[in-house]
Amino acid sequence: MIGRLLYGTNMRSVVAIAGIVALLVCIVSPISAGSNANIVIATVKPTELLPGETKTLTLTLQNAGSYDARHITLNFQDTQYIAAVGSSSVYAASISAWCSKDVTITVHVAKGAPSGTYAIPVTCTFDQYYSDGSQTITETMPAVSYSIALRVTQGAIMEIADVAPSELVPGEKTELQFTIANLGSFPLQDLVFSWTEPTGVILPVMSDNTKHIGYIDAGASTVVAYMVVADVNADAGLYQLDLTLEFDDESGGSRALTTTAGMVIGGGTNFDVTVSESTTSQISLYVANTGNNPAYSVTVRIPEQDNVVVQGSSSSIVGNLDKGDYTIVSFQVMSASAAVGMPGPAQDGQTGQVASEERQRARTELAPRNASQSNNLKVAIDYTDTTGVRRTVEKAVPIQLTTMSSNVTQFNPRTRQQQSIWRNPTVIGTIALAVLLIGGFIYYKKRKPGNAVLARFSRATKERHDEDQ
Repeated sequence: MIGRLLYGTNMRSVVAIAGIVALLVCIVSPISAGSNANIVIATVKPTELLPGETKTLTLTLQNAGSYDARHITLNFQDTQYIAAVGSSSVYAASISAWCSKDVTITVHVAKGAPSGTYAIPVTCTFDQYYSDGSQTITETMPAVSYSIALRVTQGAIMEIADVAPSELVPGEKTELQFTIANLGSFPLQDLVFSWTEPTGVILPVMSDNTKHIGYIDAGASTVVAYMVVADVNADAGLYQLDLTLEFDDESGGSRALTTTAGMVIGGGTNFDVTVSESTTSQISLYVANTGNNPAYSVTVRIPEQDNVVVQGSSSSIVGNLDKGDYTIVSFQVMSASAAVGMPGPAQDGQTGQVASEERQRARTELAPRNASQSNNLKVAIDYTDTTGVRRTVEKAVPIQLTTMSSNVTQFNPRTRQQQSIWRNPTVIGTIALAVLLIGGFIYYKKRKPGNAVLARFSRATKERHDEDQ
């Protein structure tokens, strides 16, 4: 009996509660059955940036409503110092009710941006989506505007300010210097600098490729140096150096600066010049490329100088000379004192020859000057190096040019030819034979008339004798 009473009482309570709930459902408007979709930016990471830095920001979007949000689009507005990289719009698709989603955008801070906090305007557009039981409803919601705060700090701004030299000669040991500058407002310590050349053509010697830097003050710079050698068999050209600088910034975070620099291998070369053959009027020279780089469009020339005179062309085009190659060039040269009075081109109707007294006086004046000068022939070698730069190498070559006789007739080529003829045995024999033949012929001609007279006299005598008989 008591159990039935309790059961009946409980049932009446349940029915009463159900009736109250049904009544409330009928009274409350259907629109209040759920809250509208509401997109908010919950977090932004990171919020600190450096001048000149490009960084990707992660934004956490949250739907703080009971309806789903669809077609969510964020539009970022550029400011004076901070701007989006690429598209300034980010499409987030959809976020369900009471859920969140991360989106990213990349921004760049202008170099020289002052320290401070900057507000970046953001506009969000989206549609909300819900069902009223009988149908699905999509509503376009009003655009929502936000602003995200980003802080720009000067911090550590590092730069590889200089790399010297910019050119290496294969096989030669060279000191390579890197100038590292702290352009920021915060001093740095315990930095680590390293470099590599990916092909292995350029390598450090006497140390590895890593240097530790104890301290660089704000606005200061330091130089780290390496002894390096480029492979002697390396092809001439431009090579890439990969540079890395690791350091801790003012916040204690570890940072790394990676960049590249170009290094030229090649450039100039060297030559050796020696005498191959020398006479009183001609000299032949060996010209060898003794450097580690090829030389292009080589021209060898004898520049104007006091102790020698070049007859004819003073330059000779050689072409290209690879390292280790050589060539021979010849020039018509003689001492300056011997060249005085040489026949020149006629001018104003004259033969161009200098009077005997003037020649002798010029030789007398030049003799002490030539005696005081060294017997070195200046030779200039013009060539194009592997970088396309035109260069000139000058060499002094010891020579011995025999000074010709002061006799004026030696400078007349016809006189030299006549003297050489009388010293030739063949020519002398030929002339003697010709003289004998001519003399015999003349003698024969003279004897022939005399013989004719004798013959006539003999016949006349014989005829008289016959008549007497």
